[in-house]
Amino acid sequence: AMFAQLTPHEDEPVSSSRMRTDILANFLNVGAIGVLSAVSVILFIQLQAVSLRVASEQHQIDELKKQIQSSANEIEHQSEKQHDLTIVNIAGTFTLLSCLVTMFHMTAHLRKMNQPFVQRKILAVLWMSPIYALTSFFSLILPPSGEPYLGIVKDFYESYVIYQFLSFLIAVLGRGDRGAVVRSLARHTDHLKPPYKWLRCLFHPHPEESDEAMANAVLLECQVLAMQFVFFRPATAIVSFVFEAAGVGDSDGNKWAYFYSPQFFLVMVENASVFLAFSGLLKFYHAVRDDLAWCQPFAKFLTIKGVVFMTFWQGLAISILFHASEGNSGDKSDGDDSSDSSSNTYSASSIQHLLICMEMLFFSVAHWCVFPAEEWEDGYKAKFNQGPGFGFRDFAQDVNLIIDSGKRSMQARREKKRERGDGTEGLNDRTTFSGDSMDETDENEDVVDDNRSLV
Repeated sequence: AMFAQLTPHEDEPVSSSRMRTDILANFLNVGAIGVLSAVSVILFIQLQAVSLRVASEQHQIDELKKQIQSSANEIEHQSEKQHDLTIVNIAGTFTLLSCLVTMFHMTAHLRKMNQPFVQRKILAVLWMSPIYALTSFFSLILPPSGEPYLGIVKDFYESYVIYQFLSFLIAVLGRGDRGAVVRSLARHTDHLKPPYKWLRCLFHPHPEESDEAMANAVLLECQVLAMQFVFFRPATAIVSFVFEAAGVGDSDGNKWAYFYSPQFFLVMVENASVFLAFSGLLKFYHAVRDDLAWCQPFAKFLTIKGVVFMTFWQGLAISILFHASEGNSGDKSDGDDSSDSSSNTYSASSIQHLLICMEMLFFSVAHWCVFPAEEWEDGYKAKFNQGPGFGFRDFAQDVNLIIDSGKRSMQARREKKRERGDGTEGLNDRTTFSGDSMDETDENEDVVDDNRSLV
């Protein structure tokens, strides 16, 4: 019993030490958790501070990028403006020179207006170069929306000049008298092709009545065919502009849709009109080309139609080149492709207008050469201008002269050798003939001697 009473008193120190140990352990755990929590809070605060600093610096970086991009765009814009200004200056210089040359040429005709019925037509033709140069120059300096209107003006004057050239040929042939032109054509009725039957309602008298009636019908037909071009060409240009502005005939990705669109129909009508106009002009030219040979009408026609053909095919070639270069850059995004396409189109248009402005100066000089004012003075004789050159033609003539001389020398030597050969053969024949004669003489002498011995 005493041992039983003493045992709990011995366990009391052990349990109290355990309690103190557990309390200390719990305190240490709470302290560790607190320290870890504090460290986590500190780390979180530092991480947030770093994030805020990075965001602030990223914002500054973005602002710097925007400033750099803005500066680059501004520099590029200034460069494009400077480039455009250079193009405008060059085009303006050539346009001004072309206008000055043409105006001086016109004043030469006005000072020497000896045949007004002819020279009025020439003055109308001479306006072609300034009009082409000015429309191209204004297309460079005006907004793109104004270019179609200038194109309509250009197309109208192109068709008008074609008719004026036919009127020029008629005026030169008849000297202002239509009856003289009819009589001149009547002398060539044997190779005149009869006029179109659908124009018979315009002929009076009918072509079958006489040669002069046929000539009058052919002349009227040529005028009608050239005149319709004056009305159809600007009309088709206006209708095409309206269709394009209204969005009529958009392809919508179908490459065959253009052949069913109104624009294709307009192109066919325009080509038919061009064909009829030139068929009438060529028909008249072939009928009277011998009577007009003195004024060189074909050279005059080339300086007129050369403007149109050169500008058309030149623009087509430039457009094909730029579209080909655009097709090669197929690895770009859609946005880049659209911007490059607009830039290429503008560049192609700018180059085309610049080249036209430059070329019109040379066509103005060509008009000066083929439409001289002195040509319509009394007693004029055709002049063939020899421009400055390197003398290659004369050098080629000298080379041909030396070659021909060598050929003639070789031929003469061959003939001499042939003659020598013929002379030698003749001498041999003569020698053989003399030898035979001598043999015959000896034989005759032997016969005579024998006869003498017999006697």
